[in-house]
Amino acid sequence: MRVWSVVSQKGGSGKTTLLLHLAVAAMAKGLTVSVFDLDPQRSAEQWSELREARINTDEPAVVHGTPAGLDGMLEAARETGSELVLIDTPPSVDKSLIYAAAAADLVIVPTRASVLDQFALRETLDYLKRIHALSKTVVVRNAPGRDAKASADIEAIGKEFGASLLALTIEDQVDLAKALKEGKGVTESAPGRKAAKAIEALYQQLAAFDRRLAKAARRVMA
Repeated sequence: MRVWSVVSQKGGSGKTTLLLHLAVAAMAKGLTVSVFDLDPQRSAEQWSELREARINTDEPAVVHGTPAGLDGMLEAARETGSELVLIDTPPSVDKSLIYAAAAADLVIVPTRASVLDQFALRETLDYLKRIHALSKTVVVRNAPGRDAKASADIEAIGKEFGASLLALTIEDQVDLAKALKEGKGVTESAPGRKAAKAIEALYQQLAAFDRRLAKAARRVMA
């Protein structure tokens, strides 16, 4: 079982949106997927209720919980055959981020392009550095727009902390939002559109990064 945690100090970075679309994309690859919602706003859990009502499915399994209960949730997911667990966290630097990052095989930090998002990205990466999680962290540029300087600034922040930065960017936020309103992932609601292809590419790149981490960990253990 692999665990991916999505974290950011700032609200509005697109954490939950990306996490839910990734969950659906992973299911399309044949994986059994669980989503743990550690955010008190319960957005992921509410989406799962909408999904069940709209398309009559309870997959992916979405469970709300607290940082203190995370170990038990992971053990239950392992016992029930989950192959990928995605952990959503609140938009803050608190116990949820610490527990989620510690439990993760891969830490995903989405960021937008504004200067406020850049401030938040730097703070988030600094925190991950202090808990020794940067080696398994990857930054995703979410809706950066066409501001080349902003993209360059994000890249510079990643390099400053030694965090990996994915080359792709996620655009077409309208399609992503529309799909969630239908209780779906964009790869289900609009499989041929640019947003769906971007989510599929994001999943593939994250999975490849995770495989490299797993391979490196096996070498260290050997």
